[in-house]
Amino acid sequence: MGEVTVVVGISGVGKSTVMEEALLLSEVDPLVVNYGTRMVEICQDRNLVSHRDELQSLDADTYVDVQMEAARSIVEDAEIEDSVIVDTHAAIKNPDGYLPGLPKWTLENLEPDTIVILDATAQEIHDRIESDERDREVASVEEIEEYRGVMREMASACAVMTGAHLKMIENHDGCAGQAAEELVGVIDR
Repeated sequence: MGEVTVVVGISGVGKSTVMEEALLLSEVDPLVVNYGTRMVEICQDRNLVSHRDELQSLDADTYVDVQMEAARSIVEDAEIEDSVIVDTHAAIKNPDGYLPGLPKWTLENLEPDTIVILDATAQEIHDRIESDERDREVASVEEIEEYRGVMREMASACAVMTGAHLKMIENHDGCAGQAAEELVGVIDR
């Protein structure tokens, strides 16, 4: 299996922006797999959801089943590629609480070399979500702060379980380029 880097961050942190810029700067050409997109594709094949926002409405057993199938397909990709970046969330908030975005079976199969936490302040994330054109639920700064804490704890636990390096990258307002350069340092090593 090639080098596997997992990049996590909550919605509004700027993961897509930073990753796109990092990929332009990188000397390698990794396969980028969005875990949520893979789950949506599986759900659509099963006629469970029509778009990403509906994933949170799945019952826990169905969600875990889809998550496992997505993990298996990502592992298959990682077995044939030299470098894979998995774009995902360390924690998934739903009406019942938080689910792990990277459950044990995913980690054991992916064997990530590095887990990158992309973060910003709760206020920055709140402001980005509020002004975003995408259809996202705007949480309070306090709710975002809680979510950030859970995300960091779950990502840290993932690093402990796998022995992966844990890298923190801050994406403060106006600093996406700097965050991208830090991510390139992880991708290109």
